[in-house]
Amino acid sequence: MIKLFRKTRQRLLIENQASNGTNSFGKSNWAIGKYLAYALGEIILVIIGILIALAINEQSKNKNNLKLRDVYIIQLNDEADRNIKQLTEYENEAIEMIKELDTLLQLLDNKEYDNPKLSLKSFLLLASNKFHPIMITYENLKFSGDLNLFDDLNLRNSISETYETFYPIKRFESLDHEAIAAFYENFLMPNVRFRYMGMSSKNYGKEVYFENMVLSRMVTVRQNRDAYANSIESLKKLKNTFAELENNN
Repeated sequence: MIKLFRKTRQRLLIENQASNGTNSFGKSNWAIGKYLAYALGEIILVIIGILIALAINEQSKNKNNLKLRDVYIIQLNDEADRNIKQLTEYENEAIEMIKELDTLLQLLDNKEYDNPKLSLKSFLLLASNKFHPIMITYENLKFSGDLNLFDDLNLRNSISETYETFYPIKRFESLDHEAIAAFYENFLMPNVRFRYMGMSSKNYGKEVYFENMVLSRMVTVRQNRDAYANSIESLKKLKNTFAELENNN
């Protein structure tokens, strides 16, 4: 079509020159009008070509963005699986620890200070976990701006909100570690002979500090358990959302 316009332009230029060689005013105006019509047509053709090129470029860009988004989804799914595995282990440990702490509290309530179980279960007061979340993909999404590849606002918020469930875990674990450190330094070290814990439990078991520590650990471990469970549930929901998105595509 471009060749056709070029041939038309050349013919019109020749006609315009021929008409200028005569004194015919009407023929000259007619040739100029045809040339202007051609020029307008060529401009329109160029605009159409630009629009088509932009549309093709945009389509290609969208296609590449979808491919990149799908890669991120695969990586986010993998991170979710690994975090769920770690959190599930910690949740199960917390559940067992709560049971053991409850037994320890019953021994104190019954004043069974000479019960061997008291000294054995006292070591639970020093046990703790530290969750190390895997969030490399999410950090890359957030700081690169690629989180916007998820054009669905609800999905984008779901991703962010899921990873934000890790922060309460960090806070509760930090409080737990501080309490354990204080208990070890302020009570165990000055009051308990570690080589004879079974023999000395009837002494330290009566201490208010010891009983309060048992009650405190019951609270903090329950908080940890609930935080683990909440994060697991959120991660599973996110995985289901990804699965639905893949099925819809």
